[in-house]
Amino acid sequence: MTAQAIHYGTRRSATATGDQMRVAGPRILPFIFFVAAVVAVFFSMIYLHISLDQTAFELDRLGSEIRVEQSRQLDLRYDLAGLQDPLRIATEAQRIGLVHPQERIALVVDRLATNSQVSEPESPVRALTGGGP
Repeated sequence: MTAQAIHYGTRRSATATGDQMRVAGPRILPFIFFVAAVVAVFFSMIYLHISLDQTAFELDRLGSEIRVEQSRQLDLRYDLAGLQDPLRIATEAQRIGLVHPQERIALVVDRLATNSQVSEPESPVRALTGGGP
C-alpha cells in the first residue's frame, strides 16, 4: 500500500467525519500574536530604560541638594557654637549692663500648702550667715 503524496504548499486536516479532507489556511494568527508580543516587549524595554534614566537624574539632583543642606547644617552648627561661647556671652552681658552682684540676697518664699506647719520660719539673716536656731 502506498500513500498519496501531498503537495508541499498545502496542508490537510481531517474533519469530524474523517472521510473528507479539507485544506487549512496558513496559521497567521499565532504569528500576529508573536509579533505583537515582541513589539510590546520592545516598547516596554524602551519605557523602562527612560524611566530608570529619569530616576537616576532625580537621585543625582537629590544627592546634590543633600550635599548643599549638609554644608548649610555645618555652617549653622559653627554659628551656634560661636553664639554659645561663654566669653562672647560675658562680653555681651557687660555691654548691656549686666554684672555679677556684689552681695547675695536670700529670698524667703512662703509655703503654698496651708496644712504644713512650720515651727520657726527661716529669716534671711540666718540663711546668709548659716547660723542655727
